[in-house]
Amino acid sequence: MSNKRKKENEACVSRAAFIRGGVAALAAAGTPLCGFPAILKMRKPSEMLSHAAIGCANQAGYDLSQLASHRDVNITAICDVDSRYLEQAHRRYPNARIYRDAFEMFEKEGDKIDSVNVSTPDHTHAQYIIEALKRGLNVYAQKPLCHDIGDCRSIAKLTAEKKAVTQLGTQIAAWECDRQTAAALRSGTIGEVRRVWLFSTRRGQPAPSYYLWPNPELPVPKTLEWKLWLGPAKWRPYGAGYHPGAWRKWREFGTSWLGDLGLHLMSPVWLGLNLGATRPTSVVAEISADDWTPAQREQFWPSMSHVTWTMPGVKASGGKPFTVEWCDGFGNVEWKLPPKFFPPAFLQDIAALTPMKRLPSQGRVVEGTRGWLLSTHYGVPPCYVMKDGSNPPDLPYVGPATSHYHEYIDRCLGGAKTRSGFEMAAPLTEWGFMGNLAQLKPGERLDCAKM
Repeated sequence: MSNKRKKENEACVSRAAFIRGGVAALAAAGTPLCGFPAILKMRKPSEMLSHAAIGCANQAGYDLSQLASHRDVNITAICDVDSRYLEQAHRRYPNARIYRDAFEMFEKEGDKIDSVNVSTPDHTHAQYIIEALKRGLNVYAQKPLCHDIGDCRSIAKLTAEKKAVTQLGTQIAAWECDRQTAAALRSGTIGEVRRVWLFSTRRGQPAPSYYLWPNPELPVPKTLEWKLWLGPAKWRPYGAGYHPGAWRKWREFGTSWLGDLGLHLMSPVWLGLNLGATRPTSVVAEISADDWTPAQREQFWPSMSHVTWTMPGVKASGGKPFTVEWCDGFGNVEWKLPPKFFPPAFLQDIAALTPMKRLPSQGRVVEGTRGWLLSTHYGVPPCYVMKDGSNPPDLPYVGPATSHYHEYIDRCLGGAKTRSGFEMAAPLTEWGFMGNLAQLKPGERLDCAKM
């Protein structure tokens, strides 16, 4: 985009913002709004999006606050299995009706709401998403989309049937860094893709007590509905670390760090390579030699992993298969780690040629036939390094950061698809879960078509 066009766009945005601000000021002062375009008038409550939230604190609280910040949203109902969080949220949204059980909320509010967000532990996502879609509601869901591959496919099928507006909680997808990463890959500047590396230090807590099993039974907090928190999971006594702690480390409740940050890191690659419904052909994993009992291994995801997927040929790879690798846990530097849990050493040499100077603690590198694209998880623009030593071209212009949450609300009101809709999120989540299945059979190459 030319500088002239960029300035014109910025001027349009500034004028629109000025008008909106002026209209808001006039409305607050009681001044009639005649003479302004109808689209700028305040919507009536009946014309606004009626939204319900499942989960009210921590990440769920942030999701709710961001969705509620849209001027065309009414928070109609809120639900949480912990009354502490529900009371806190109700003080912020006093007009919302409150529930402990989301299914009761669906029964009583289903014909009064247009949209719902699901921001709960991983193992409970699918039950709420599927119920909402069956009722024809639009859905925003935190990543990962669900807890297993079968639920991914059920959700994808329902989304297509109901034509719902959906959005996965890959919030960074709206930032300039992720959108530039996707645009740079779409541009073909680095040539045909051959390898993708994704990595995270995941500093975590390597102390043995963090993975203690059996977990000593504790009294259930008076504010918590433990059976509702467990949801579809097998019954177990309440213990330390489940709520609101590190439930992600348990296989029964979480989907490992790959199911969280791994999806964040792969998201712009998936979009940039236009992978759509692409599934890997095979996957193999290596895991840390944790000093665990067999019972612990049944309970927890490995503390470190190196997973490699073989992807089929796509247009961005020139029709040739390519690989995606995931490394996590290597930030636990007090452990003597084998090289397999680190990104390849030569990538540090590539990074030294960029303004980054070294690989970030969390990021991705995509290698093509003509060069590399290095990209971080937060904020910093991606970087090209060309294999012939030539100066890298400018990155594509993608415009300033937008609100991932407001995009979802706007699409609900306008009917278009979002950037991270379930039609893209379901196969992306499957990709991650195939890596998790490989972690349970380390060293064994698995045929993804049989999963």
